Amino acid sequence: MKVRVSFVGGRELDEALNQFTPSKRRAIGRVALDNAGEITAKAARALAPVDSGGLRESIEVSGTLSRAQKSQHAKAAEQERFIGPDSRPQAHLREFGSDGNAPQPFLRPAWDQTKNAVKDRIGDELWVGIEKAVKAAARKALRAKS
Repeated sequence: MKVRVSFVGGRELDEALNQFTPSKRRAIGRVALDNAGEITAKAARALAPVDSGGLRESIEVSGTLSRAQKSQHAKAAEQERFIGPDSRPQAHLREFGSDGNAPQPFLRPAWDQTKNAVKDRIGDELWVGIEKAVKAAARKALRAKS
């Protein structure tokens, strides 16, 4: 599922991020997306059907996909994080159902419940990351003068 998000202050945020090196921007974005994605992951864990608990335990926020998932994914953005179960074969069967089993959706309802909170958290986390990076750069410059 591909989701595009826009929000108030995005242009200012982009300008603030552009003052950093690409690797620093990626680090700030990675932390922000991981922390915000955990909101949806937590909701998905709460909604996941429990037999042995393995499905619930496998839901995580990650920057990597399984080999099978990678073959079906076209990278669309500089920063991407994935929320969901690991490569367990039963995950999509639980979410969407199969011939003998009714669907037991957990990931889509979790996203629907948390998408606004995630969007807000991403913006907040990015600003926090920018502020931390600016303070660290100021400390580094002060040490260089001494």
